[in-house]
Amino acid sequence: MKVFKIFANQYFWLTLIIVFGFLVRLYKLDSPIADWHSWRQADTAAVTRNFIKLGFNPLFPKYDDMSGVAEKPIINPAGFRFVEFPVYNIVVYPLYLLFGIDDKYHRLVSIIFSLGSTAFLFFIVKKYASTAAGLLTAFTFAALPFNVFFSRTTLPETTFVFFALGMIYFVDKWIWEGKKSLGLLGFVFTSIAFLTKPWAIFFYLPLLYSLYFKQKSRKFWIKFLALSLVALSPFILWRLWILQQPEGIPASNWLFNGDGIRFRPAFWWWIISERVGREILGATGIVLFFIGLISRPKSGYFLHFWALSSFLFIAVVATGNVRHNYYQILFIPVVCIFFAQGFIQLLKGNSVFIPRIWTILLGLILFPLAFYFGFKTTKDFYNVNNPSIVEAGKMADRILPKNAIVLAPYNGDTAFLYQTNRLGFAAGALPIPELVADFGVSYYISTTKDDKTRWVMRHFEVLVDDPHFVIASLTKFKVPIESSDPEP
Repeated sequence: MKVFKIFANQYFWLTLIIVFGFLVRLYKLDSPIADWHSWRQADTAAVTRNFIKLGFNPLFPKYDDMSGVAEKPIINPAGFRFVEFPVYNIVVYPLYLLFGIDDKYHRLVSIIFSLGSTAFLFFIVKKYASTAAGLLTAFTFAALPFNVFFSRTTLPETTFVFFALGMIYFVDKWIWEGKKSLGLLGFVFTSIAFLTKPWAIFFYLPLLYSLYFKQKSRKFWIKFLALSLVALSPFILWRLWILQQPEGIPASNWLFNGDGIRFRPAFWWWIISERVGREILGATGIVLFFIGLISRPKSGYFLHFWALSSFLFIAVVATGNVRHNYYQILFIPVVCIFFAQGFIQLLKGNSVFIPRIWTILLGLILFPLAFYFGFKTTKDFYNVNNPSIVEAGKMADRILPKNAIVLAPYNGDTAFLYQTNRLGFAAGALPIPELVADFGVSYYISTTKDDKTRWVMRHFEVLVDDPHFVIASLTKFKVPIESSDPEP
């Protein structure tokens, strides 16, 4: 009887799902930051590493790139990194202090936040659908290959999703139950969510739906508005604060519709066919997702308003979502909810469907295939596509002075620069003599022996000439630079 009670306990299954989610996320935990979207991961990881190297100061986060990346490109000699407030880096920092600098601690913190998101998602869906739907949604979130990969990367998005889901869970409970403790927790989560990513505004729509249907009191609406403004104030102060160093604020206007792709045929192809239909859910999973989306809910349209808010995010941040698939991390909770709902609908059957025996069979085929197809697509995300940048970076870190400033050209990708553990440039923003004279660049590191590298090797002393990379000193000439041999 006790065994039966255990297996009938929803929290037993939730715990099992979380443990499973933890185990699958340990795959390649110690992989170097040279996998998919390594440039963005490297920028984030560099901030935490510099908390150790330069001192802990979250008001002035710094990374390794001195390049001009602002709307009006200005060289960034101090390496300021003013994007989201470094909540994620602050959490990782104590692990670096205790155990030393190691990228796996970033991954571990991302995993922990993802597992917390799994629990929040269960409780939200349980309330608005059913316990079974909550467990199935939690399992999907824990096991979906796309989400497994991105929830163990060095990106702040996983941290954001945790606080955004906490915001939804606690604020929604406060709206329905009115307990002050829930309101306090809800707006603490709201404040941190906005500090992590301003996209938290897109998670507000389902809360407004709850507020409209539950609270008719004008007083409560005023209280909700006041607490929202208080929760937003740290974000507003942070945005005002970073304006003093514009060279450290990466260009972001292009994210919205920089290439004019919004609602064009290519937009729908990228979002529905490539992102959701191939990478996230696969061809079979997207069928279940749309079945769940068009199914009539029994407990109001809270989850559908959440889906609408996610679509608004994708539509507003159109170019960002098309160019970078890690932007869909914010969409994953909604994907998991309606994917699970679609599977449940097929198991339950419907009078307008074919006989239930066939819908069950169809569901049992479509459901696992979604995970298989997703795995086939995302397994390559784990690959280190250019091991030479890791090898060259380790050599540079071993032989170059700690305060050296380097030029590590990699098409502007900072993943290579990060591996060198040095401040510098990820692209030749200016001619080499100017970089040396004006910004103190003293070493050149390259993994390709292109025209630029061969030019450097002709004119400067080569420290390492490996088949896979070159390291040269830019302060020691072999031959003078002549007009007859200009820099490529």
